[in-house]
Amino acid sequence: MYFKKTSYENDMEILVTEKNLVTFSGTVASAGVDANAEGKKIVKAGAFIDASGAVVKSSEDTFPGTPVGVLYQTVDVTNGDMPCSLIVEGYLREDRVLDGYTPTAKGLVKEKLPNIKFR
Repeated sequence: MYFKKTSYENDMEILVTEKNLVTFSGTVASAGVDANAEGKKIVKAGAFIDASGAVVKSSEDTFPGTPVGVLYQTVDVTNGDMPCSLIVEGYLREDRVLDGYTPTAKGLVKEKLPNIKFR
C-alpha cells in the first residue's frame, strides 16, 4: 500500500467586504519569484502586482515600483506566467495585506493605490 502525505494551505481572506469590489484580469510573472522548500513558486493572495506582472516588494521604508492591483487569490507560477485576478478597487484588511510594512511604506502603498481602502 502507498501513502503520500500532502499539506494543504488555504488562502487568507483579505477582503473586508465583497461590496464595491472591482477586479480585472492580469498576469503574474514567474521571473523574480523565489521557490519554496518544495521547489514551487507561489505568489500569495494580497501581493502587489505591477503592469508587467512582477511582484512589487517593500524594503524598509520604501515601496518601489507602481502596483496596478492586489492579487485576489494565490497563484502558482512554477511552470511560467499565470493568469490572475487583480483587485483595483474595494475594501481590504490592512492587518493582512500590509502586515510587516513600516508606517512609511504603508503610506506609500495607499498613495499608489488610492481606490483601495484599507480597514
